[in-house]
Amino acid sequence: MDYHKISISIQPRTPWVDVFIDELGELGCDSFEETKEGFNAYIPSNEFNTDLKQHLKSVSSRQDITLSFTLEEIPYQNWNEVWESSLEPIIVGTWCSIIAPFHQNKFNTKHTIIIEPKMSFGTGHHETTFMMVQSMEGLELNNKKVLDMGSGTGVLAILAKKMGAQYVEAIDIEKWAVNNCKENAFTNGVKLSIKFGGKEQISNNKFDVVLANINRNILIDQMDLYAKALKINGTLFLSGFLTKDEKIISDCAIRNGFRPLKKFNKENWLCLAFTKN
Repeated sequence: MDYHKISISIQPRTPWVDVFIDELGELGCDSFEETKEGFNAYIPSNEFNTDLKQHLKSVSSRQDITLSFTLEEIPYQNWNEVWESSLEPIIVGTWCSIIAPFHQNKFNTKHTIIIEPKMSFGTGHHETTFMMVQSMEGLELNNKKVLDMGSGTGVLAILAKKMGAQYVEAIDIEKWAVNNCKENAFTNGVKLSIKFGGKEQISNNKFDVVLANINRNILIDQMDLYAKALKINGTLFLSGFLTKDEKIISDCAIRNGFRPLKKFNKENWLCLAFTKN
């Protein structure tokens, strides 16, 4: 599959880089990387449609920002080369490092996760991935059951298993993400229950922890399912949304029987933790 690379230059960067990454994600772009000028967005060439083109032209004409963009088609066979040249490890303190196979494992963290750099690695939600990993530090997962919704590469599911979870269920609606998750689970020597599909794939297990790093609308739509899937006093971690969406996410969680525990903020992204009453 060929990809289109959209190189976007934008001033001021804050908060517009995060805002437009969020918008382009909803328009079909599935990978992002920040640059000094702004960010690059990637989308399968067959999904580069009129709506996306019109949106780019529209934001380019705004008076409150300076934005320009260029397009480049990237053949599928060059995809890993693109990521190898730009991909940096994710280091969460002394707790966890997320590296690619071509990185040297020199970070001396408690946990190290190796992720093969494919489309699902550079989702552009590196802040949210960072916060979800950060929020899991200190969790007692020995012999616990964990659900990872929108698992992508499986990084959170793999970490949960490395932390001692008895059973980890990883679900994603993208076939390539499921395949990548399977590959990464094998590389990291962990066994996961990996499923292709959406909320209908949630098993009848009662989980101790639910992880959902998706986006605002899906989180709201699935909140009642998270409540049903969690044990009493279980923990829910949510991310994939901007700080401006905190109230709508929190209100929805509270309506479904959750009580706020803590929150993490990185740039303009947010991660919220709840417990089930």
